[in-house]
Amino acid sequence: MRGAWILIAATLMGTTGSSACAAGDDAPLSAIALHYTVDMLSDVRGGLRRGAGLLGRFDAAYDRGDFAGIAGAKAHFDLMVLHGSRFSNDYAGDAQTLSNIDAPRAIRPFEAWLQLPLTDHVRGKMGLIDLNSEFDVQPVGAIFLNSSFGIAPDFSQSGLNGPSIFPVVSPGLVLAGEDAAHRTLGIGIFDALPGDPDHPHEFLPGRPGRAGALLVAEAGIPFGGWGDLQIGGWRYTDRFARIDGQGRTSSGGGYVLVQGRLAGDDKGAALRGWARLGLATARSVAIGVHIGAGLTYGDDDRKVGLAVAHARLGAPALDAGHGDRRAETAIELTAYRTLNRFVAVQPDIQYIANPGWTSSTANALVIGLRLHFTYDRRGA
Repeated sequence: MRGAWILIAATLMGTTGSSACAAGDDAPLSAIALHYTVDMLSDVRGGLRRGAGLLGRFDAAYDRGDFAGIAGAKAHFDLMVLHGSRFSNDYAGDAQTLSNIDAPRAIRPFEAWLQLPLTDHVRGKMGLIDLNSEFDVQPVGAIFLNSSFGIAPDFSQSGLNGPSIFPVVSPGLVLAGEDAAHRTLGIGIFDALPGDPDHPHEFLPGRPGRAGALLVAEAGIPFGGWGDLQIGGWRYTDRFARIDGQGRTSSGGGYVLVQGRLAGDDKGAALRGWARLGLATARSVAIGVHIGAGLTYGDDDRKVGLAVAHARLGAPALDAGHGDRRAETAIELTAYRTLNRFVAVQPDIQYIANPGWTSSTANALVIGLRLHFTYDRRGA
């Protein structure tokens, strides 16, 4: 099994010189993207302790269109390097993780997948897939640093080692379709245990079925010409130990997400917003309810945003001593500015109430600066 995944990754990396059918006069068949994100963060009040940290994530991605001569097929490979401190663990003490690049140091493939057009309206994807690129995607919230505005913690903190998301993904299969009215439906099945919880640097797929499967589905419905509604759910096929230690139980959840343009022009500066409610099986997942919402204003080159993430412990987790406060709330104010085609800057402020759901940890105030460095090269 592991040898097969190594062979797939090597094949994807070696397709640069291969021939393929044309994908259109202006559509490049290959693309290389280099992206480096750096967070400089400082806990100036509260949290576990005051101090500063540096976090970084580098991605080198390669895409190949019309892969293996199949019109519309796409191959993708992403090599990732992570470095720096564990800021939430060492300083802020928050459970939601205030930086979405905060993870153990590592050098490993992040994604390696092949996507095929099955019909004019249906596509299939298989390989090492970031679940959050297909499900529970919050495009308006993507500007923010806090992890809860990428994929919310009622979902991201489920399972034995999280679902197939950053920083470790697992093999999966996704089928997705879109009709003429832009209504969408996606279903996915993933190995339920990405990597190895006891060995954070392990990323190769383990024995199939060692922890069952994770099943995911999501429907998207556009409305009013300005927004869309997403309704999704997930369920693990294996049962998990109950938080209260009283046997085993099923684990799953669901979410409702609405997002869209509230004012302005899609081609210029606009006011956009989103709101999300997520519920999870409180018997097996600490966070039983999560509510997130936010607003942004601007365009692709200049934008400001304000968002709130509210994570509530389920009653079993509270009774089991996961914390003595029911909810942790993060408030984030951020601004993004592109300096040129290669560099963008993003000052950021976050206030965390009840970090880690504990009264012993003072509310944290964190200021930071994120730098984005990007290089893209597209060719035939």
